[in-house]
Amino acid sequence: MIIKLTHDVYEISKRIKNIDKDYYVVYDTSKGKFEVHNTSQIDNTFCLTLPYEFLDERTLKYVVETRSENIDKILNQIEQDNEIRENDDKRKVLSDFNNLMEDKLKEN
Repeated sequence: MIIKLTHDVYEISKRIKNIDKDYYVVYDTSKGKFEVHNTSQIDNTFCLTLPYEFLDERTLKYVVETRSENIDKILNQIEQDNEIRENDDKRKVLSDFNNLMEDKLKEN
């Protein structure tokens, strides 16, 4: 069941409209998650699922960060994170190989 929120402790459901007047917050009881929707979207109002157990200031920051006009910044951050992980993985493989070779040399 989807429950549209109109009141919450920190008034996130009202304050989110300062970001976009068409935003609204729902709670999906089947998933146990809060979601942000937008009435101006055609066919499907869903925007995002919030990664937080409670509505608070983080919600507003997260919604601003994930807005579509920030897509270039988001994609660049993903690319940078992927490159860092890939480099870390390469360093680990190289380190493991070097350790293995050192062990083999010590055996001889």
